[in-house]
Amino acid sequence: MEFIDILVIISLAIFYILFLGRTLLLYKKGIKVWVIGTSTKKISEIILEKILLPLALFINFIFTIITALHIKLPSVISNYLITIIWIKYIGIMFCYIGLIIFLFALISFGKSWRIGIDENNSNELITNGMFKYSRNPIFLFMDLYFTGIMLIYPNIVFTLLAIGTIIGIHYQILREEKYLLNKFGEKYINYKNETRRYI
Repeated sequence: MEFIDILVIISLAIFYILFLGRTLLLYKKGIKVWVIGTSTKKISEIILEKILLPLALFINFIFTIITALHIKLPSVISNYLITIIWIKYIGIMFCYIGLIIFLFALISFGKSWRIGIDENNSNELITNGMFKYSRNPIFLFMDLYFTGIMLIYPNIVFTLLAIGTIIGIHYQILREEKYLLNKFGEKYINYKNETRRYI
């Protein structure tokens, strides 16, 4: 295992510690964090939220571990499309910048963090902390992380995962924007005018 593989495994551990830690802390306070797929009746949105995005996260996790540990896979899915070492370090940089954004987004969210659109959450619109610089810092983290892994291990699996996830996340962002506009009206319009969608 190379140094870059160790950095990748550490980044995965950091993500899951932050993700699961925050989820469990809120759960202990009686807050249901996992509300994905509960705000829609459209089959395409349910498939995206309940199947495709979680599946992409799971496949990315499994393939990242397999690739970082250099476990042999069929060459059709494991061969690198390009092999340029400095691109791998850009990928590591993307992963760790993304993790920093994720950490500060969780702090900014406070008790309002949800996975999915929570129509029962009456909290205020979050516009401070990381949300001052990005309307979607957690989705920005995911885009950076998936792109980073693709740059570190540029094979067909990670390339398709990155492209598919970025498209799926953008579609989810558009859905959330529509929901927030309906819920917060003029306040959300002002926020949109002051803060970019990604960064």
